[in-house]
Amino acid sequence: MQSFDEKDARTRRAARTIGRREFLRAALASTGLAAAHLSGETLSGIGHFAPGLIGLRSLTGPSEGSTISANTSAVTSNADFFIRNHFTTPRINEEKWTLEVGGMVEKPVKLSYSDILLASSERRHVTLECAGNLSGGAGVSTSVWSGLPLQMLLKQAVVQPGASTVIFHGADGGEGDGAPAGTHFARAIPIEKAMDASTLLAYEMNGAPLPPEHGFPLRALVSGWYGMDSVKWLRRIEVSNEPFKGYFQQERYVALKSNGQREIISRMRVNSKFVRPLIEEEIRGREYRIEGFAWAGENKVAKVELRFDGGAWQAATLRDSATTLLWTAWSYEWTTPRAGQHVIEVRATDDAGNSQPLARDPDRKDDYELNTPHRISVKVG
Repeated sequence: MQSFDEKDARTRRAARTIGRREFLRAALASTGLAAAHLSGETLSGIGHFAPGLIGLRSLTGPSEGSTISANTSAVTSNADFFIRNHFTTPRINEEKWTLEVGGMVEKPVKLSYSDILLASSERRHVTLECAGNLSGGAGVSTSVWSGLPLQMLLKQAVVQPGASTVIFHGADGGEGDGAPAGTHFARAIPIEKAMDASTLLAYEMNGAPLPPEHGFPLRALVSGWYGMDSVKWLRRIEVSNEPFKGYFQQERYVALKSNGQREIISRMRVNSKFVRPLIEEEIRGREYRIEGFAWAGENKVAKVELRFDGGAWQAATLRDSATTLLWTAWSYEWTTPRAGQHVIEVRATDDAGNSQPLARDPDRKDDYELNTPHRISVKVG
């Protein structure tokens, strides 16, 4: 039997030769592709995760043989893209699935999967990060996303005056992860962010339909904000004039202060990580190139610095011109010191002057927005 990866490769080749609309029609008619999505079949052996669990391979580091490197175009393969789901992956039949846009709109909209695929689309490189990603963790990835701008649908629906909030309702739900029974995943963003050109409804990831674990058939892509707002398995978009009171808006993904103050988390903070060397790697030779990525959400990375064994910070080289919404590769040519263990740290600063803090704010009582410098220990031989 032909594997799903082989079918994906064949479908991507077709997309390059016959044009987007013809490719989409072929994809819809492809029984193999439909069967793979209907059965919840996964890419490259990524499994379904129980409620509250994280894809361990994806969040503890790149898999063996991963091609993620600062020397590449900096796009994460679908198989290596991090996974964070609160509930089990829903099985969705794209032939029966619909997206509804309602609430404070003059003309409610209801679209099929075919309608979505045949609409005007855009393609963007965007970096997503999990709000609970550890410093230097693998809960950050970059993909080439294709989809339609959310503002296009909202304009079609004609948003009523006074609307302030757009709520994304996902199809995943159930019990577990601390949520009350019957809760489904939903998050809200301000109307201004929803109308921003960078906010998409994505149906394609790196040139292929969304894998089941990443939200097939449709997910939000709230560029520059932490991943929980890019709701997967979208089924309904609701426009409202009131703050959203959902469980995952009020009880989770909230910055907690020791005085009880609570603030909903949204925008990604400036951050950076090493991709070379690895933790406890043994380095031989006098010259060694250190590499990594830095990102700053809606801002641009302005500089990246390294320090060795607690010494002075030294500037790294940005490999390309930094852009918003996308991580930037950096490198540092290191003349290795004496043999033995050495600690290396990296920090980034964005174009608004925000730098990674050297220590976690002691007043924070939550586990989100962890962006202290990435620190690793290596052995020089």
